[in-house]
Amino acid sequence: MKPIPALLAALLPALAAAQPPVDVRFADLARFSDLRNTELRNERESTALAEELRKYLEVRAPAHLPPGSRLTVTITDVDMAGEFLPIPRASHQPVRIVKEVYPPRVDLEFRLARADGRVEREGRRELRDLGFLSRTRLAERETLGHEKALLDEWLKREFPAAR
Repeated sequence: MKPIPALLAALLPALAAAQPPVDVRFADLARFSDLRNTELRNERESTALAEELRKYLEVRAPAHLPPGSRLTVTITDVDMAGEFLPIPRASHQPVRIVKEVYPPRVDLEFRLARADGRVEREGRRELRDLGFLSRTRLAERETLGHEKALLDEWLKREFPAAR
């Protein structure tokens, strides 16, 4: 019979392979700048926006990670590009005004672990892009396009050797 530590060491790679390479979590959405429930957004809409960011990172991040590693990201705040103004309209929907003075902002904490469980890198990042409008591609066609572009830039900067 193998000793317990040897057995655990043998099982670690299999357990790591069974887990997805990216785990995205959110801090308390009620405290977020723009994803929280307000008079402009209900709980269902807030959850849908958070889910959209989660899925985006789960799809995009693996290409930037070393093989066998696992990235855990906790998004602690999202302040979407622009400001929502309650302009009276027939639909009663707020209007999002996007100007350079309202840049996108995403605050997050992350931990990158190797297949053996050792932490390779971790930290907190406050992502900002003051020149986001000059780099806009199709971002303005998506509700979270500017924020997704911000996350893409972070992945490129944070994990450059993995590509």
